[in-house]
Amino acid sequence: MADGGNEAGGGPIEYEPPRCYWHPYDQATALCVACGKPVCRNCVRRSGYKHYCPQCYPDMAVAAAYPAMPGPYPAPPPVVLDEKDKRWLKADWGLKEVGIALLVVFGIYSIVGVVVVLLTEDFIFYPSLVYIFVLCPLIALSCWLVVRSKNRGWRELGFKWGDPKRTFTYGGLGALGALMASFGIMLLIALVIYLLGGSNPLTAEAEQVETITRGQLLLSITVVVILAPIFEELFFRGLFYPALRRSLGPTLAIVIDGIIFGALHMRYLSIVSLILVGMILAYVYEKTESLYAPMLTHALYNGVVVAISLLMGWPLF
Repeated sequence: MADGGNEAGGGPIEYEPPRCYWHPYDQATALCVACGKPVCRNCVRRSGYKHYCPQCYPDMAVAAAYPAMPGPYPAPPPVVLDEKDKRWLKADWGLKEVGIALLVVFGIYSIVGVVVVLLTEDFIFYPSLVYIFVLCPLIALSCWLVVRSKNRGWRELGFKWGDPKRTFTYGGLGALGALMASFGIMLLIALVIYLLGGSNPLTAEAEQVETITRGQLLLSITVVVILAPIFEELFFRGLFYPALRRSLGPTLAIVIDGIIFGALHMRYLSIVSLILVGMILAYVYEKTESLYAPMLTHALYNGVVVAISLLMGWPLF
């Protein structure tokens, strides 16, 4: 039977398409009308409606480039993927769905946050509640939906330890590098503003810290030091970075991931610092392939920033 069922169950017969004579790892798309060899789309030559292999093609210049050989031309070596390549290839969601998730999640969060601030005239307590009860659940839900749409799991988002020593080393060194880069840039910007305008932008909103209650302080520290490193890393590194990496490669992905991360914090004074921090977090994730490393970097960085902010009288947000 040409296309009937198999003898056992009557289902369709499994058919393996022929492979190219010259490139056994590529599927053939035609058969040479002269010698009958299967050829892939890179080898096929057409003359009118006829398909030829390179050796049998009537154009002598082309045929001369493929001298007769007793057997197939040496095939290109098989593509061997190491564990690092396999890890990133498994995170196969695209920029489109991640971009939609970003717009929806941070759009809703921004709208709710602005409304709450306008109604309460509070810049610490209620915005912290919005972060906890609006942004964090939205991030978790969006990540779950995108990952499940590709039949992937939390491991593809980076929830694996890998080499614990490497994870902790990069996590700690990343925090140190982020602090040096961040405060260096921020102090330089503050100095320029002070020289040009005569005011110190770092203490312009110090009254926020002076009037904060113990409960508000505890809530703020919980958000900044615990929740932000978990949920922001889940979205920007776990979900967003792999999609960028698949489309743009690691270097450009690190840069763009950092830019988006810094811009969405919407703090004019420290935006350059936050962009650099975002790039460092993406780099740590790239090197360790574990989301726990940038989470550690983020938590250590935010913890030091909170401590310095309280000591210097700077605003936490």
